[in-house]
Parts: sequence; structure tokens; C-alpha cells
Amino acid sequence: MILVKPGPLGEPADRLLAKVSASGHAVVTGADTLRVALGGTSAVPGSQPPPLVTLAISDGPIVFDFLGFVQSLGDCRLRVLMLSRLGAHPDARAASLQRLWRLEEHLRGGGLPTLTLRFAPLVGPDAPLWKMLGTRPALGSQARKLVSPVAERDAVETLLRALDGRAMWHGWFEVASDDVVSLGDLSAMAARAPGEKTGGAWEPPLDEIAEHRLAESAPWAQHFGITPTPLVAWAGAGAR
Repeated sequence: MILVKPGPLGEPADRLLAKVSASGHAVVTGADTLRVALGGTSAVPGSQPPPLVTLAISDGPIVFDFLGFVQSLGDCRLRVLMLSRLGAHPDARAASLQRLWRLEEHLRGGGLPTLTLRFAPLVGPDAPLWKMLGTRPALGSQARKLVSPVAERDAVETLLRALDGRAMWHGWFEVASDDVVSLGDLSAMAARAPGEKTGGAWEPPLDEIAEHRLAESAPWAQHFGITPTPLVAWAGAGAR
């Protein structure tokens, strides 16, 4: 069972969890909804252990009382999934990246098993950034910015492996591809690839991308047993 904190998480977290839900994992919002979904079960001495609940948190528009929310959940085994973004740092210029860092630190100090995933820009047929770049927007000096985008299907597979117990629930990881490419070249790849180009958006915002450093993809790939999808897959027939 995946419990989302009250209010929307923001993108790409909401979209990734929707795809996880489509793969068979129940996703609910709020303590009351959780209790209904669990059927009002509670632990009784000698009975089955309390259900395992994954609390999904990201940098959404609503600030909430983490410890108070956890206490309101009652009797369940709880672990925390922090859906963060590449570039989270206390000295970041982008306020969003500063907030993510503070939230990461707050959760790590909460005493619960916590897994933090910092997602690089996501690419794929449905990814807003991929669609935006496919329109060949004017990038100016940002065209030379080096990025390590990751296939959205790799990001979803990472979540599925974590939830299914195929990866240990601890630590923080940069979810990014092995490939390094300029934002201008990535835009050219997206423009050549087939698929819908409307409905795009800067995800993450350009001010965040400007702060991205080269990511360390090996720890993530090894921990989750994933071979990152090569970027050339997006320049040809597209990812399916």
C-alpha cells in the first residue's frame, strides 16, 4: 500500500506514482482513506503483523506536519519514499532545490526507514520535457548545458523494484543515465523522434536544470539491478 501525503506531490512524482498504480500497487491519499483501504485492521497480540505502508513524499504545494501525520496513521509498519530531484542541495540557487534538501534532511531524521531518489530529467514518449524539447525551443546559452536524462520507464522500474523488495530500503540515489548530452543535442534527438510534440513543459524548470552537475548513475544502477536505457533509443523509433 502506498500512501501519498495530503495534497498533490507535483511532477514528476504524481505521474510516476500513477504509473506504479497502473502496475498493480494501491495508491491512496490521507489517513482516513488509508484506514478504509486497510479495512480498519489493527494489530492484535499473536495475530498477523501490522500492514506495511509506504509513505510517498515530494515537494508539493502543501506543507504538512510530517511527525503529526505519521502519528495519525495508527498501527502500521511505515517506511518513507522521498521522491526528490537532481540538484537538491542546501546551497542551491533555486528555491525548489533548497526546499527539497530541507525535506530530505527532515525525513532522514524522522527515525523511519527512508529511501530517497533524486530523479534526473525524465525522457520518454509521455514525458513533458521530451515533448517540450521536441518543439526545438530557443535555449540560448542553456543549449550547451550538459545533462544526464533518464528514461521514464527506468524511473518507474526503480520504484517497482523498491516496492517489491528487489532493492534494500535505505540510502539516497541519483536516478540518471550513463549518457551525458547537451540540452541542445537532446532537443535535436527529441525533434527527430516520432510521437506527439504538444503538451510539453519544462520538467524540471530550466533554473533547476542549470544547476545540475554530472550525476553518479552507477550506485543507483547497481543497487536496483537496472541497466539504464541508452539515449540513442529515443532518437530512433522512440521508446515503447
